[in-house]
Amino acid sequence: MKACIDTNVWLSGIVFTGAPAEIVQLAFKQKFQVVTSDFILDEVERNLVKKFDVPARKAKNLIYRISQIADVYQPNGTVTLLPNRNPDNFVLETAWIGRAKYLVTGDRGHLLPLNGFRNIKIVNPTAFLAAIKR
Repeated sequence: MKACIDTNVWLSGIVFTGAPAEIVQLAFKQKFQVVTSDFILDEVERNLVKKFDVPARKAKNLIYRISQIADVYQPNGTVTLLPNRNPDNFVLETAWIGRAKYLVTGDRGHLLPLNGFRNIKIVNPTAFLAAIKR
């Protein structure tokens, strides 16, 4: 099973407990195939340092660990589904070029309302965990 994990799920999973943390643990145990991009990894690193006061070196090490267990893609901006140059277009494109079956996100504003994109199911962390356990 291939899944693209959105920035907000990585951040929540690294910093807090709950469904996102369980997804991060399963990702590191390689219980599913992780699809990501430099765009997502850069966002995760930047937000760990700026919003959660994680030391830069520790954030860099986490990004390195994620890149070791993930297939890392390079979206180039061809997906423009969301208006106004919305950065979530890069997340959609990452899932698409990585041929993910799932895009796991907590983004209720832009991504979750789509429900799907080009045969990719867009789900919240709880729904993804239910899918893994089936």
